[in-house]
Amino acid sequence: MKPCQHTLSDDVVYKDVVVIGNGPSGMVTSFMLAGNVPYLKEIPEDLPIDEMLRARLSNMPPGQSLYEADLVELAEGLEGRSQNPISLLMDNLLRPCADLGIQADSLIEWRYDVEKEIDHVVLGRGPPGGSWHTFPPNVLTLSPGAWLSLPPHTTDSTERLTASGVAEYCRRYVQACHLQRYFRCGVVVTSVTAAPRTPGAPCSPACPRGAGYCVSGYDHNEQRGFRYVCRRVVVAAGACDRPNALPEHISTHAVHQLGDLERAAQLLDTKKISDNDRSVLIVGSGVSAADAVRLARSSHLHVYHLHRTAADSLAKLPLINYPDYNQVYKMMCDGPSGNHPNYNSLPEHMIVEVTTLHSPRLHEDEEKVCLKKVKLLNLTTNKTIELTVSIIAVLIGSKPDLFFLQTNFDLNTIDIKKCKCNEKKIDDKQCFLKNHWHYFKSVLGQSIQSCKSRYLNYTEINGNIGTKCSIPDCNKRDTCTCCTKAERGLAVRECKCEIIPYSNLQQEKSCQCQPTNPYSSGLGYGIDPKKPVDGRSNPVAIDKSTHELINYPGMYALGPLTADNFIRFIPGGALALVSYIHRETKSE
Repeated sequence: MKPCQHTLSDDVVYKDVVVIGNGPSGMVTSFMLAGNVPYLKEIPEDLPIDEMLRARLSNMPPGQSLYEADLVELAEGLEGRSQNPISLLMDNLLRPCADLGIQADSLIEWRYDVEKEIDHVVLGRGPPGGSWHTFPPNVLTLSPGAWLSLPPHTTDSTERLTASGVAEYCRRYVQACHLQRYFRCGVVVTSVTAAPRTPGAPCSPACPRGAGYCVSGYDHNEQRGFRYVCRRVVVAAGACDRPNALPEHISTHAVHQLGDLERAAQLLDTKKISDNDRSVLIVGSGVSAADAVRLARSSHLHVYHLHRTAADSLAKLPLINYPDYNQVYKMMCDGPSGNHPNYNSLPEHMIVEVTTLHSPRLHEDEEKVCLKKVKLLNLTTNKTIELTVSIIAVLIGSKPDLFFLQTNFDLNTIDIKKCKCNEKKIDDKQCFLKNHWHYFKSVLGQSIQSCKSRYLNYTEINGNIGTKCSIPDCNKRDTCTCCTKAERGLAVRECKCEIIPYSNLQQEKSCQCQPTNPYSSGLGYGIDPKKPVDGRSNPVAIDKSTHELINYPGMYALGPLTADNFIRFIPGGALALVSYIHRETKSE
């Protein structure tokens, strides 16, 4: 084939594929793009795999690779812990009968084929491994070691690994598979836009004229920006870059990641403080909150654990395999009546107010670690209590940060926020929060309404200044502090109104406004395009046979963004998209 003669400017590099994210999703995608081809081994007769799958696999022509096979047909009827059929297929081939507790050899053999190599680059903020490098080193994984290995590696380990062990494995994986030349670490991707069209048709599949996307960012190592143009983009950015947070008057005093909690606990160890002040308030009821409880107690901190009903994710973990999480689950269920050292359970509570005490800060650069007075409301009794703690840790889940996709949808077609100011009468003789559980569960969903108002030249309607409040003069009567910003020629006002619970007034209402970034939420990319992308409740909308994004040809996603939240299922997404790229390239 005649080499392409079309060139680009000096500051632009062409790649066939740009992979955004260098965690396990980006790593296994790079391994397949680098020319490693999966072939089916002979299936042992005594291996109790799905009989229909065995029949379909037996019909594959000899010597045919999985890139050339009909993956959707092979995956038909498979069931498991993934929503994506090809992820289930690949898991059944890499770890046959894993859910039955059987340790069997992989049914896939990998062969290198130089003609299957696709020119690509993998972009990541830190070293290979992604968020695994941010966890405290001694936190244990949920999955056993056998479920954490990536192709072509296999292991029979049934032990849970430490986060530092997984991070180190990821670092070594890139070297062992000779992928270093594809990885560019220490960079931040800032935008993914449609590539400018140049006159003339592309002269070959690798011609820059065929580029569909332009990926821009900043390289911290080289202290300069970069640009790639490419035919395809793979979004493998994970789903834990934006921790969920409570309202701003609370979140500004809190840490939101296990690593930050560990550093705060270490900072306390360096200071001379009384034992009574060595305490932490942990908010959350899931696995991360349980890890925080264990970490804090091991650091000899007294734990106040504010939570809802103990999470099902903890209840479902077998005692024999997860004694650590079962211990935390039991302490949560025991409630205030439990007698556990350095632990107090506070079920059905919510934070009302946080006040920093007037005492010297423990560190001039660490505002999150200082004595605080926290007022809590018991949602059952409607009584308040006050605690004095040094650290507040809020661990209530996380979402992906997809701000770099900001220019790929029309913001004017998406509701950013909705506003409604309500007035509620309170009967002194009744418990105001008798049924406040749903209020807390939906994150102030019944009493707080997020709001959107777009208006030109700050038009005032009924004295409400465009906030679409349901009562006249809402802004004048409330204590709202609304954020206004210019956006595409429009003045956008963002507000959130919260009814603060009291029992001594007939009418109480206050408004609190927080800036929102619709771009980070990935609006327009989820199964429900008007809701933020969430790896569990609203994953990225993809064609499950190819992992190509719906309505975005040439853009793919895999891993937690597509609800594959366990490493064992990630290779299936890579197989789906890489096999589709090979089929497309062959047909060009």
